[in-house]
Amino acid sequence: MLSSESFGSSRTSRLVALTLGLALLAGCQARPLYGTTNNGQDQSVAVAPATNRVERIVRNELVLGFGGEKTAARYDLDLKVKASTSGLLPGGIDNEFSAARTTVTATYALKDAETGEIIKSGSRFADAQLDLPSQSFAQTRARQESEDRAAHSAAALVRADIAAALAQ
Repeated sequence: MLSSESFGSSRTSRLVALTLGLALLAGCQARPLYGTTNNGQDQSVAVAPATNRVERIVRNELVLGFGGEKTAARYDLDLKVKASTSGLLPGGIDNEFSAARTTVTATYALKDAETGEIIKSGSRFADAQLDLPSQSFAQTRARQESEDRAAHSAAALVRADIAAALAQ
């Protein structure tokens, strides 16, 4: 008798779990962030060409996030990116490290390609920490790698802003 009772309660709990799962899925509204929506509205974004190394990294991240390069897009994204390294701590004797912070700032404006109307504009920044050894080449590589890390983070923030603007 005990085994039949546990079988019945297990079956009931599965039925309740299935019903709750279906109720949660009924409220789900999955739609594409980029590309074409289900009402046929084009959401493609063309990103302006880059003028420096860090801007190229942010641009490439955005292009990949928007689904690839578009020749005739619904929206144009003007993008300006700058990087700066600051906060150096004075180093002591040879081979001692100095700490620094690289900040990448991305300023953007999302425009309607047909009318030129600005849909969303803003500025996002991201920081990356680095250690600077006394060797010149190692310092250059450390700065570039910290710029790369900060650029990837800044691109993710810009992409999230644009996704929110296009979802409205």
